Amino acid sequence: AVLLSCLTATAEERAIQPLLQEYHEVIAKSSRKTIAPVINAIATSGSPKAQLVLETWTAKAMWMRKSDGVFFVGEKIDSKIYQLIDFDSGQVVGNYPKKELKQLKPNSGIRAMIATALVMFQLSDPDKAKRHGALTSIQRDPEAALLAPLRASIETEPDAALKTQKQRLERLLTIGYDDNTQ
Repeated sequence: AVLLSCLTATAEERAIQPLLQEYHEVIAKSSRKTIAPVINAIATSGSPKAQLVLETWTAKAMWMRKSDGVFFVGEKIDSKIYQLIDFDSGQVVGNYPKKELKQLKPNSGIRAMIATALVMFQLSDPDKAKRHGALTSIQRDPEAALLAPLRASIETEPDAALKTQKQRLERLLTIGYDDNTQ
């Protein structure tokens, strides 16, 4: 019984919906000035669903059920009906009329912030194309915050060409942003 309760507690702690509910108001009425702590909390939550939430949000596929404020992945069934999928379980919750839902549409500034947060996941993604895309994103818009995730991804990079590219990019970011360089 103790093991079961520990496993249940661990699963609940790693669930993403409680975190989304903690920041419900900020997410529902997000602005570039207020959203950074929410994006950071999601990205660093340790939840295995954090990447899914960020990708869904930036793709404007995140929906909130107005009746209770719970967030879901929304898939269009027809012009007025959306199928809602629970972030944590991946299970279909049901089909809802569009008028009972609110679509979250982050502006370009918020999408850019989410994209930066996603880079840390994409640098170590099993999909080589996603890892390459993350490097391209860093090259286009380098930031000091991306140096640590880039460094952390180098040692485990299985592709020699991408590893070389990561090392080169890490040196450039180190020159530009690392306070410990001499």
